[in-house]
Amino acid sequence: MTEPDASTAEPADEGSLSNDDIYDFLADKRRRYALHYLKQVDDRITVRDLAEQVAAWENDTSVAELTSQERKRVYIALYQSHLPSLHRAGLVDYDDDRGTVALTDRLEQVDIYMEVVPRADVPWSLYYVGLTTANAVLLALGWFGVAPFDRIPHIWWAVVVLVTFGVSAFVQLYSSRRMRFGDEGPPPELTNR
Repeated sequence: MTEPDASTAEPADEGSLSNDDIYDFLADKRRRYALHYLKQVDDRITVRDLAEQVAAWENDTSVAELTSQERKRVYIALYQSHLPSLHRAGLVDYDDDRGTVALTDRLEQVDIYMEVVPRADVPWSLYYVGLTTANAVLLALGWFGVAPFDRIPHIWWAVVVLVTFGVSAFVQLYSSRRMRFGDEGPPPELTNR
């Protein structure tokens, strides 16, 4: 059975992309790199330009220093396999006749799966559980009159909780903006090596 032509293949219905489909698409490094770059440029680009940037990231080099073999290998894979699959899923608008590709709005459904947690870091969900536990212990010590916590007025306990969660939220916001899929520079998985 032959693959349908990408320019004539109909993208998937808006609601038909399952979690398994999303994980399958994101499991491939070239697809992640391609989507990352497409989010950066946020415009229709040529497959050649996309392939060059993906090849540069894969080979840890600049676009100018790529060999023709490195470019060709990525271009063929994107042209024949990855872009038609992403087009059928409705994640990109791929026109193989013109050799251009652009993101669709549907990619926003995938963003939630792209949180990057560096190997040495703790996921934010676990961090907030720990912060809540620490604050609960401090509040309990003050509530039950354990010295020296019994000397702190109740309003200051509210300030402590507010400040710890507020500072944590701002740190998370800053951190996640550096690690967001589609931000400037190489994909987050390359910056965390």
